Amino acid sequence: MSVSPNIFLFHVHKEAMSAAVRAFNEDWPEAKISNILEDGLFEWVRETGGVVSEMHKAFDTLTEYAVSRGAEGILYSCSAFGECIDACIEKYDLPLLKPNDAMIEKALEYGSKIAIVATVAATIPTIATEIQSIAANQKTPVEFSSYVVDGAFDALAEGNPEKHDNLVAKQVSIISDCDVIVLAQFTLSRSAPILKEVTNIPVLNSPSAAVAKMRYLLNS
Repeated sequence: MSVSPNIFLFHVHKEAMSAAVRAFNEDWPEAKISNILEDGLFEWVRETGGVVSEMHKAFDTLTEYAVSRGAEGILYSCSAFGECIDACIEKYDLPLLKPNDAMIEKALEYGSKIAIVATVAATIPTIATEIQSIAANQKTPVEFSSYVVDGAFDALAEGNPEKHDNLVAKQVSIISDCDVIVLAQFTLSRSAPILKEVTNIPVLNSPSAAVAKMRYLLNS
């Protein structure tokens, strides 16, 4: 692998892009990163409430573009599109990382009772499936609860990140009876500092875990 590996980041929202770029800058600044942002996909999945077949073509086309540009690895920051990413993983022979896999693997080290926090409802079915799949591969029993923070994502989109963080913190502060809390979207990672102040339960976010896993895969 080169000293500065060529890594593409695939986003459907600018805040997720900011979170991913921040994680690379902090944890792996030597990596050369290029961003693909297609925010129309985000509005589309909010309208449909989940993935529809036509979305697969967009992921395949943009992934093929990244590969053609010499990508050594691709990190997707869009949690609601798991099945689209899975199809790309099957097709392309290089490290392609789903947003939450590394975080879920870490969460299972804490225990079997996982609380999922999201600000977009369409994310919940995807990450729930991912948790079940990874837990099954590890032969680990798992149970989870899920929480959608109403109004938080709209606050972020309207340029009010403080309201977003406070709404998320209010929800997290009342979560109990779990071993670990996972933040189901890259955009939620910005709330991590305030969440440490409102709960004693470990709270994990995806970007840093994903960067560490990509670095491990490209150095192996």
